[in-house]
Amino acid sequence: MTPTCKPYSLKLNPVFFKNWFALYLWTLLFFAPFIINFLWGNHDWGWVKDETPLLSGVFEGRFSQFILQTMLFSGKILPVLTLCIALLFFALAALLLLDLWQIPQKSIYIITLSLFLITSPYILSWLYFAFIILSNLTWPLAIIIACKLLNQKPSPINFSLSVILFTLALGGYPPVINMVGVIFFATALINLCFDKLSPTTILKKYIPHALSAALAVFFFLITQYFLKKYGLQNDTYNTASISFTNIPEKLTFCISTAIKQFITPTSFINNFYKYTTLLLCLTAAVKLFQNLPHGFSAKLTFILLMSGMLLSSVITVFLSENTGYVLFEPRIEFYGLLYIYFFSFAVLLKTTDKLAKNVTFSALILLLWYNFSTLSEASKVWKFGMFAETNLANRFLSRLEQNKNFSLDFPRYTFIQSGTLSLRPKYYHSPTAQKADSYTLTAPYIPWHLPTKAYQFYYPTSFTAMDFDVYWSFIPFDAPPHTPEFIRYIKENAAPWPHQNAIYIDHSHIILTLSPDGIWRASQWLDNNF
Repeated sequence: MTPTCKPYSLKLNPVFFKNWFALYLWTLLFFAPFIINFLWGNHDWGWVKDETPLLSGVFEGRFSQFILQTMLFSGKILPVLTLCIALLFFALAALLLLDLWQIPQKSIYIITLSLFLITSPYILSWLYFAFIILSNLTWPLAIIIACKLLNQKPSPINFSLSVILFTLALGGYPPVINMVGVIFFATALINLCFDKLSPTTILKKYIPHALSAALAVFFFLITQYFLKKYGLQNDTYNTASISFTNIPEKLTFCISTAIKQFITPTSFINNFYKYTTLLLCLTAAVKLFQNLPHGFSAKLTFILLMSGMLLSSVITVFLSENTGYVLFEPRIEFYGLLYIYFFSFAVLLKTTDKLAKNVTFSALILLLWYNFSTLSEASKVWKFGMFAETNLANRFLSRLEQNKNFSLDFPRYTFIQSGTLSLRPKYYHSPTAQKADSYTLTAPYIPWHLPTKAYQFYYPTSFTAMDFDVYWSFIPFDAPPHTPEFIRYIKENAAPWPHQNAIYIDHSHIILTLSPDGIWRASQWLDNNF
């Protein structure tokens, strides 16, 4: 008799809530350094000081980005509470996903595996962004609830709710499409290898899933179209039109990327983590194959589903106009590769092979220790880096006040920062060569765009009339008119911080030169305007 698909129940037993409570307590312990130390990144200065209005993410196409933050905290970013609530929702998402995959509710396995997901160093890429930590740790919950709704007895209400949840998640952060695909194929693999469903039954079961996701993408794209049409959305790197040029080359590149992501270390994610997780993923693939039903169609379906799961983790790479922004980036792999790890370990704990279970559990304990020590190290590096950069800002302000040309009579200066100076790398020591990730390590705390948000954050008054990006990209030549001294400074006198000539000030300009790159960019700007 051919196995049939039984709808999962949304009802959760008391053991589930007990596990959630225990998991959350462990989660708070792991993240204690970040909970105690209120840190934020270079995007956050204005948001932290004021608030995040409901529609303030629309300019880059993220129309649902601040819905939850507005509902819970009136748009405010709060120390302790914002992160704790975000972690609460993320912990719930992990447990619901294991429930969707029907992993045995043995508390020690469930909590250990969920804790691995929640404390993975990939989360660091979101801890840097105080203004979106709540939304970006909540989208996994929205996606998993949508998947669970689609696994119920088919109904228009469940289907409609799933479309809404998928659309909101995409509208909050489009790369979550990777996670939707990974969970889609991973759940189908569970049905094939453990539930022994036939390929035909699986196909019929997942038609609503595919339709729901497709409708969500459609509504997302329609919303993007109208936002751009009416000038509400800017044309930035992360809102560029999707490129489908050179599709064969892109597919080849994506296949290569999907494989290389398993062995490419980045900041705070070293070779031990990469190769331990890779070994467990390969073991899980073998166990899944061993559990396959007999027959060619089952084996073919297995290959297709495994390929689909692997390629889903790099959908964003395929769709990106400029892959440099998304290639091997932890904030992107957080929604793709991380869930392949999670699925693989869940498979090994679901199998009846006691040796595989014991080895997996032991590996998870080692990885948890790695996660804990890595989070602690990151909090130290970040705290030192932020303290060093705020001290730099204070020294700059002190020098500014001592300059005879500086006046606070009225805010009249055009402020230009040349280049950046990130001090976090000074405190990070890696034993192996790694791809340095921007937001977890190399990005400065002083903003790239409108840096005076940081310099005037603690200052009693504003002294600027205009502020620009640090790359001299959008500075009009005549705003305001430049003096011969201004031009001479750029051509002859500019020197990187902490040189005495790092600061230039006249009756209408302040230039802060932080790096040799900043000097070069200023010279290029000058050449392009003469």
